[in-house]
Amino acid sequence: LPASWPPSHTHQRLPLHDIYRPVTKHVEAVTPLDPHRPVRRALIACTSEPLGPSYLTLSAEDAVRPACILHEESLALRPAATAQDARVAAEELARRLAEAERPLVVIGLGVRPENAPGLRRWLAAWHLPVAVTPKAKGLVDERDPAIDFVGVVGGMAIDDLMVEAVQQADLLVGFGFDPVEVDKTWHAHRPVLWVLESAQATGLLPRRDLLLVDHHALLAALGELAPPRRWERPFQEVQAERAAIAAGKSRAPAQGLAPVRIVEALAAVLPAETIVTTDVGSHKYLFGQFWPSRHPETFWMSNGLSGMGYGLAAAIGAKLARPAAPVLAVLGDGGFSMVCQELETARRIGAPVTVLVIADRSYSLIRIGQENRGLPRYGVDFEPIDSVLVAQACGCAGTVARTPDELAAAARQALAANEAGLPFVIEVPLDPDAYRPIV
Repeated sequence: LPASWPPSHTHQRLPLHDIYRPVTKHVEAVTPLDPHRPVRRALIACTSEPLGPSYLTLSAEDAVRPACILHEESLALRPAATAQDARVAAEELARRLAEAERPLVVIGLGVRPENAPGLRRWLAAWHLPVAVTPKAKGLVDERDPAIDFVGVVGGMAIDDLMVEAVQQADLLVGFGFDPVEVDKTWHAHRPVLWVLESAQATGLLPRRDLLLVDHHALLAALGELAPPRRWERPFQEVQAERAAIAAGKSRAPAQGLAPVRIVEALAAVLPAETIVTTDVGSHKYLFGQFWPSRHPETFWMSNGLSGMGYGLAAAIGAKLARPAAPVLAVLGDGGFSMVCQELETARRIGAPVTVLVIADRSYSLIRIGQENRGLPRYGVDFEPIDSVLVAQACGCAGTVARTPDELAAAARQALAANEAGLPFVIEVPLDPDAYRPIV
């Protein structure tokens, strides 16, 4: 706020620094006195591992005042924590794995996309069971038969089953794993060997069982070692149950598609390089667990605070960043109704994306939470919204799909429309209770 404002002036007076401090790495005000210094500090914070945003404020009064430069000295990057020798770290990791009957490698957002090839080679060569967090989807190919893929941990669909796998493991290898991604506390109670390049989101490092090492160098060193032992799919019962659910063998809804059938139909048509963004709700859990990500940086979701409307905005941004890649935004009809006007933005700026609207006429995740607590449903159900008509009003195209075959045909139609430069909406009606078996 301008310094000249009296304390009694309340218009738009918000403690913005306090609001943004918990979710950014650096918060500071820019003033006419050495304005370059807070900017440099913010950039240093952004580019220091783990990467993240900074937040700067500049009042309208200060913005038009002349700058006063008193200090010209440059600010150096923060020194990184001292990393271990990669060969020593590889030998220690191999030793710990040799002692484990049921190890599980948990890959998290701390792994750089460029390290995916080396990571895949190591996992395949050593036949290691592996799970990923939602932000790490695509670092391993979830359909690669050479990878012993267990599933997605971190609060997605069938999370009880995934936690069961975690509980069965006698060693968790947290490869770039950061607890910021999970909504449970099992990481504090299970044996975890942390394999990190930098501090976690809290700015802290684990006090024990830590290998602080450059991942690229570590993977190269691991590639020179023989597997310390062989594991014969120790989580195959969990994998079999997950596969059965993914194949739609769980309880089917009273009417319409089962949610997993939506994923199955789309994955059969859309190219492997398709970028998927999800909004917030039960569909995020569905796609977070069952969408078969095959390439790094092709699956994006808002975790944690999870603001509704993210899915469409993220899809538009992804299309602008990678115009050659197909982009699928997955939204519920509730989230779509909040941001549907941005279809016009997508068309106007040349971001032809496909928008899947799963229309269950409900905020189903909240509805299920109310029912699980024995509460009456309140404020969670609404009347149908014609998503296709909304798309047409924004100058886009769309269709409704009610069966797997119709959805596959709609996906092909959407790809053709996107290729012609037109955003496309696919609405899939869904029974409001269809998510219950998996959420």
